[in-house]
Amino acid sequence: MPSISEPAARTPAARRTRPPVVPFALWDGGMSAFSSVILTFVFATYVASAVASEGAVGEEAIKAAQDHGSRVLTTWQAIGAVAIALLAPLLGNLADRGGARNALLRITTVATVVVIALMPMVALDADYLVLGAVLIALAVVFSELAGVFVNSVLPEISTPANRGRISGTAWAVGYWGSIVCLGMVLVLFVMPGTGLLGITAEGGWNFRAIPLFVALWILVGTLPLMLKAPKHAATAPGERWNPWQGYAHIGRRVIRAFREEPIMLQYLVASAIYRDGLGAVFSIAGVLAANAYGFSTVQIIIFGIAANLVAGIGVFLGGKVDDRFGPRLVIIIGCAGIIVLGLVVLLLASALVFWIAGLAICLFVGPVQSASRNLLTRLSQPGRETENFGLYATTGRALGFLGTAAFAATVAIAGDTRTGILGIVLVIAIGLIAFLPIRLGAAGQASSGDGELPSSS
Repeated sequence: MPSISEPAARTPAARRTRPPVVPFALWDGGMSAFSSVILTFVFATYVASAVASEGAVGEEAIKAAQDHGSRVLTTWQAIGAVAIALLAPLLGNLADRGGARNALLRITTVATVVVIALMPMVALDADYLVLGAVLIALAVVFSELAGVFVNSVLPEISTPANRGRISGTAWAVGYWGSIVCLGMVLVLFVMPGTGLLGITAEGGWNFRAIPLFVALWILVGTLPLMLKAPKHAATAPGERWNPWQGYAHIGRRVIRAFREEPIMLQYLVASAIYRDGLGAVFSIAGVLAANAYGFSTVQIIIFGIAANLVAGIGVFLGGKVDDRFGPRLVIIIGCAGIIVLGLVVLLLASALVFWIAGLAICLFVGPVQSASRNLLTRLSQPGRETENFGLYATTGRALGFLGTAAFAATVAIAGDTRTGILGIVLVIAIGLIAFLPIRLGAAGQASSGDGELPSSS
């Protein structure tokens, strides 16, 4: 993989001090296996469908059991979302003030790996449904918290001139990592029959073995950054810290931001809305394909692989646009493109249209996510990046129900799964409308040729 960092002198000292850009990108490539294989396409489906319905007899009983499985799974994920909202800003505060960012990065990443490695305990038995849901929720919590600390590495390994490209490339590596890992899982464990490894389906072991492979994949991908993350200096060295003081500091931080950084707070709220819409695009894609267009499991997986491939290309190109024109333009064009294409899917009830427009939507999702991360680093005061990314995660989780709730509400009103697209489009549109009036100044523009942000005067 070619280096995406700025050219450096060919000396041993220069090589030793080169920013760990490749390890940063590899972390996304490793951790993406969790969202694609465990959370979206394979293991969560095994838990909510196969485990939940094991022992049920008759079509009606099986459907009721699977509906119960979905409720249990989403309920525990909602509990996990509350935990993230409470812990992300607190640990971000500890990371910045105490200089514990790298230690917390390692702890949360390793904890994610360990929890995933425990998932083979979820046997093909309805009594194990809650265990499966709890383990998935725990992995979500640890992976999201790890993402807070990884995001704060970005401003330390980049300049304003190349930050969009580095962020975009890391997102692209994440999507491409999902494709490779998902493809290997399907070939080795699932298709054809029980996969090339020959692990039998008895007791669900062909699915229960998958988390061990994913845990190893994540560990290999994230280890370089855990070892090479740049040192993060404490903003309050030697100061005693406890959770209550941490929350008190966060409260004072928010109050001070109302006075001193109102733009950042406005951005956190607006981005939380449209980011939730973006998350819903991927989380409901499989449900929409199956229930509205009659896709088979194989077709859904093929669509998922194609979606990740297109998203990876889009985010790589979007990073270059971000560097050239600034993150504000990328966010506006990306959200507008998703809204238009979503309406096309809604109005034209065709599987072919879903394929074409759906993949085109994926072309815009990644660039908006990457540019949003980049923009927060530009709006953050030096030394407050991890704390701000904690708030970024918290606001996202606080409004994390919008996309799926809007999808469910429009489906309930219209009685048609396909109309759920309108709910997601509305959420993204509201987020875009909230984002447009924010006066980002230099932070939303392209950097100058010397790598500095242009003057906003």
